Amino acid sequence: MKSNLSIFFKGMIMGVTELIPGVSGGTIALILGIYERLIRAISNINFTFLKGILSGSFKQSWSQSDTNFLLFLVLGMIVSVLSLSSVIVFFFHNFPFFLKAFFSGILFTSLFYKPLKPEKLDKKFFLGFLLACLVITLAWSFPPNEFREVSLIYIFFGGFVAVCAFILPGISGSFILLLLGIYELVIISIKDFNLIVLSSLFAGCLVGLLLFIRVVKKAYEDYPDHLLGFFYSLVLLSIPLLWKSDEWKISLPDYQLGYIEAFSGLILGVFFIFLLQKLSSTFRDI
Repeated sequence: MKSNLSIFFKGMIMGVTELIPGVSGGTIALILGIYERLIRAISNINFTFLKGILSGSFKQSWSQSDTNFLLFLVLGMIVSVLSLSSVIVFFFHNFPFFLKAFFSGILFTSLFYKPLKPEKLDKKFFLGFLLACLVITLAWSFPPNEFREVSLIYIFFGGFVAVCAFILPGISGSFILLLLGIYELVIISIKDFNLIVLSSLFAGCLVGLLLFIRVVKKAYEDYPDHLLGFFYSLVLLSIPLLWKSDEWKISLPDYQLGYIEAFSGLILGVFFIFLLQKLSSTFRDI
C-alpha cells in the first residue's frame, strides 16, 4: 500500500508538470528515480502481454509487465490533470513569471543530483550532449501558434508527437502542443471534459507511446552513457526554452513585481528539489 501511494503521488507530480509548456513529465520521472522503470513497464505492454490477458493468465501477465506500477502512476496523473488544470491555467495567465521561475529552479537544481548528475564527462557524454543541442535548436526555431478549430486528425497527430516529447526528459508534451497551436484547445477541453477532442488526443498519445518507447528502451540498453549526456543537455537547455515567447526570443520580467514574482518561484523550485532529496526514502520504490 505504501508503495502504491508513493507511485500515485509521483504520478500526480508528473501530471501537473505536463500541463506546463516547457517541463517534461519524463524529467520529473527521472528526478523521482522512476524513469527507467517507467520505460521498461510501458515497453512490456505488447502482444505477449495482450495474449496472456486474453488467454486467461491475467494475474501472471499483469505482474510480469509491472502493470500495477503503470496503473497507479496513470491514476495519479489523471487526478492531478483533472483537478489542477484550472489552477495551472490561472497561474499561467496571472503569474507566468512565478510558474516559469519555479520550474526553472526545479530543472536547474536537479542537474546537481543523481540520476542526472554525471559520474564522468567523457566522449560518449558529450556526443549525447551535442545531439540534444540539435533537438533544442529545432525547438527554438519554431514560433508558437494557436488554433481554436482544427481537425481530429491534426489533434491525433499532436498527441502522437507530444507523447514522444513526454518520454524524453527536457522537452514537454505541452510545449509541443503549444508549437502545434493546440495547447489552449487541449486545456479548455480538459476543463470542459470534451470527450471528442480528448479521445482523439489520447489515441494519438497511445499509438506514439507504444511505438517510441521501444526506441528509448533500446537506447538505454545499448547507449546508456550517450543517453545520460542527451538527457542532461535536454534538461539544461530546456530552462531558457521555458521563457521562449517567439522564434529565438525570450520573455523576462520588465517590472519590479515581476522580478519579485520570478525570484519567489525560483527559490520555491530549488527548495522543492531539496525537499525531494531529503524525502528520498519516501519516494524510493519498494
